[in-house]
Amino acid sequence: MLDFRKLFLALVVLMIASTAAFAQPLSCTAQAAGNPAIRAEGVTETVGDVLIICSGGTPNGLSTNLPQVNIQVFTSPSINITSRLHIGSGPGTGSFSEALLFIDEPVGSKQAFCGSATIPASNPVTAPAGQPIVGGVCGAHTGGTVSTLTYDPDDFKPTIGGVATYRPNAFQARQLAANSLIWQGVPFDPPGTVGTRVLRLTNVRVNASQLGVPAGGQASVSLVVSTSAASLTNPIALPITNPAPQVAVAQNSMVTSVSDPRSCLQCESANSSFVGDKSATLRTSGTLTRCDGLFTAQGGAGARLRFTELFPSAFRRRNLASPGPTGNTPPTPISQSVLGAPFNTETGSFYRHTTGTWWPATAQNGTVIADTASGTLGLAGHGTRLIARFNGVQSGIELWVESQPAVFTLQELAGATQTGVARLVSTDANGAGAFNAAASQTVLGAGTAQYSQVAIVGGSGQAVWEILDTDTNSIERVQIRTFVAYRANTTNNLPSLGTATFNGNLAPISTVSGASNSAPLPRFIDTGVTRNFVTMNSCRTNLLFPFVTNQGGFDTGLAISNTSKDPFGTSLQTGACTINYYGNVGGSNVTLAFSSPSITGGEHFVWSLANGGAVTATAGFQGYIIAQCAFQYAHGYAFISDLGAQRLAQGYLALVMDDLIAPSRTGSISEGLSH
Repeated sequence: MLDFRKLFLALVVLMIASTAAFAQPLSCTAQAAGNPAIRAEGVTETVGDVLIICSGGTPNGLSTNLPQVNIQVFTSPSINITSRLHIGSGPGTGSFSEALLFIDEPVGSKQAFCGSATIPASNPVTAPAGQPIVGGVCGAHTGGTVSTLTYDPDDFKPTIGGVATYRPNAFQARQLAANSLIWQGVPFDPPGTVGTRVLRLTNVRVNASQLGVPAGGQASVSLVVSTSAASLTNPIALPITNPAPQVAVAQNSMVTSVSDPRSCLQCESANSSFVGDKSATLRTSGTLTRCDGLFTAQGGAGARLRFTELFPSAFRRRNLASPGPTGNTPPTPISQSVLGAPFNTETGSFYRHTTGTWWPATAQNGTVIADTASGTLGLAGHGTRLIARFNGVQSGIELWVESQPAVFTLQELAGATQTGVARLVSTDANGAGAFNAAASQTVLGAGTAQYSQVAIVGGSGQAVWEILDTDTNSIERVQIRTFVAYRANTTNNLPSLGTATFNGNLAPISTVSGASNSAPLPRFIDTGVTRNFVTMNSCRTNLLFPFVTNQGGFDTGLAISNTSKDPFGTSLQTGACTINYYGNVGGSNVTLAFSSPSITGGEHFVWSLANGGAVTATAGFQGYIIAQCAFQYAHGYAFISDLGAQRLAQGYLALVMDDLIAPSRTGSISEGLSH
């Protein structure tokens, strides 16, 4: 008898232990499914997915309404969530977001949106009695057989009202606050001991520009997950450990620069045959002016605009769809519906192009619950765009830019690999709008490249290129060839003088900092840096006479010639000179300036300190002279002697103070002659 009691107690203990093991408490942990680099200039940057992995709990039995849970996320630091909004019109609807939640990683045709229209409107899935169906919320759904417990839409569950139903596995979020999303009333069945239940939060975008990342710095972004019971009649909450996984690292994504900025001369025409005759050949050989320039395979006739990535995925095409051979027509988007795949496009982490059997939800009981019928959940409006804004563009010049520039790796021109292509598009002033390839033409003498003229109004204009193809595993550069064309007309001060500037930025540029259903996606803040692009200098020559004297019985005679008349076809120039004296008269320091008469090419003027001539006499002066002549090819000569050149005489050539290529301290470019 004693042995039987001991055996009975042992069996009871074993049964209790077995029951405790079976009734394992429900527990969940949140973890990041990715921690991508995002652009610190971006307003709509896609962060990594969050996985909520649950185990334990008690599964629901056959024909048992599933408990519902609210799942809410907040950004940390508190920055705006900017996933595109889709506004519904049914009862209880609000700001529905493109952010989605999936249960148990469904694939392809198994992705079943909550409240799919395939459920007959006459027999909808209903909520518990007295609990209205809220837009985007499925209401309660029955538990499955103990053996399956799946969220597979093809695994039909017992009927409700004579209609077989299923467990949905895809749910649309609502924007609850600027920094928060909520998935409301998600039917959740604990997995028990048969495995785990995985919830994936995806298509969450954030305003990274609000992080204020400094140059060369970084800032992390986390999503804080919280849950609450969605029903008083059948409550459940998911206890979550590690509730704030890091989902992105923001850093500055791009720098701009100008390769070979141009310094042009007003009196030298550039590509003049092209002005007014777009069938003419650019000047590509012979005597080239400073703004003509020679086209090569990768070089340009003028300044080249450079947009350079700072990390490999800063430039992104719109979607996985590949561009056509010409780049004039945007490719039709294709699905990006493999959960967790690193697509690295402007489109979000998940996008279904076709509606399929279970996708998307458009109505529940005949009432529209979310604007998903257009199939745009997650789809970006376009690829990354690069905007070049030009200011201070001189009157009288035409500005042309390459319309289909290549995307290259960073090995510069030698050894660089082409990894993509961009296309010039017509947009609004901020670089927004649907894809619309800008008109372009082949320019003779510029190889096979296509060019487009930039419309300049009041000295300002812009050009926008969209990335159509790129390698998100390489750091790349888009280098855009440009050229200017004008006919010199110094009589009318054309082209006008000054410096045109270039300012480059990611586009579209927008001040809409929060979630929107109409603002461009993607969009960026303005962080562009202004850089010199083309400088138009006056045609001047600055001459230095380092020593002149009319003291101690000596005098200096001077001559300046305008040598623009020559056998080389140089444009004839005319202008006067300002003669600046620096020295002393009678022991007193003086600074004097006199104007000469206008001198035409092929002529000269002369004077002496003592007696004057073309310039006012300055008896008793000793020092140096700087002559500023309003024509390009001025040359001077000075002759110092005693009166009558009886005992001593010496002559020298005036020094040309201007640089041969780039402006020196005079700001002018001229010719330097040597022996």
